[in-house]
Amino acid sequence: MDSVKAKQYSNLLEFGDISQTIQQIVESNEWSTLQESFNNSENIGLVGHGGNLAVADHMAADITRLTDFKKSTFCPGSAIMSTSFINDSNFDQWMVLWLKSIINSLNFEKTLLIGISSSGKSNDIANLFLEAEKYGIKTALITAKKSFSINKDIEVVTNTESYHSSEIVALALGYQLVHGFGHTCPVIK
Repeated sequence: MDSVKAKQYSNLLEFGDISQTIQQIVESNEWSTLQESFNNSENIGLVGHGGNLAVADHMAADITRLTDFKKSTFCPGSAIMSTSFINDSNFDQWMVLWLKSIINSLNFEKTLLIGISSSGKSNDIANLFLEAEKYGIKTALITAKKSFSINKDIEVVTNTESYHSSEIVALALGYQLVHGFGHTCPVIK
């Protein structure tokens, strides 16, 4: 290998063994609990911020269409919506306002709210989950690191080391939920 190619490979971004990470997660008791809750829910809310909000928004669209519309998903993915709610309150409370804006359209017993937080310390998700608890809405957290600050019903820890790996694994787990619900993710033809 010439020195230019060797330098390119030495600068390759580290992702870890994502396939092994996902397999370990899917074989865990926590994942089984999340999958069962997902399968039994009609409404799936997905939240995050930054890159994780993009992951949540993408997952929401794909979960709806890939389950043949058997799951109704919602996500505060609009920058207009999120910045309006942030302006009306603050960053730690904006998701609470978002939930209040849709709460009347939800069957609480058939709703699952999934938060994605790489750090496990997202105050906005913590406050959202506290609000959801008032209505009896089940909550699940997908996080790179164990969370001691977010009260949730289910926690899936990915043990990833970087934000980019955490976001990629979280997106892959969204597709795994679809697959575990008995639906197929399309292949590229």
